[in-house]
Amino acid sequence: MLEDEVMNHNINVLQDRLEIEAALRAYAYGLDERRWEAWELAFTDDAIIDFTPMGGKRETPAQMQARLSVPDPAWLFAQHPLINTVIEIKGDEAQAFSDYQMETGRRTDTPGEIIRVSGGGSYSDRLRRTSDGWRIYNRSISLKWRERRRVTDEISR
Repeated sequence: MLEDEVMNHNINVLQDRLEIEAALRAYAYGLDERRWEAWELAFTDDAIIDFTPMGGKRETPAQMQARLSVPDPAWLFAQHPLINTVIEIKGDEAQAFSDYQMETGRRTDTPGEIIRVSGGGSYSDRLRRTSDGWRIYNRSISLKWRERRRVTDEISR
């Protein structure tokens, strides 16, 4: 009987970790692709995203979504995969730390040229288990490096 309990515990821990990683990725995918239905799967109703450590805003996901939903004809793409994710679960609360590397592209006034911003940093997340699964209720970001450069737009040529 004890062996079954241990196996069930391990399965529950694995399921929690997968749900937490799904919430973290819903944020990145939803943001990068402007897929707000995925983005909303990442957060609790009272969540806060704090970009102030890198000169940004402290706002709710709804405020950030509204700000980034304004049409921007210069915006081309964003991508920021998460790596080195470490998760610590304590009951119905969890902390996660992930590194990210970002790439963004924006049109310039010069045909065939884009502004490309590359960078990397980390997210520190606090999550809680909800009736809908694990959700982020506090996300803080740090920027470790960033490079901005003008490059040839090899996709649109």
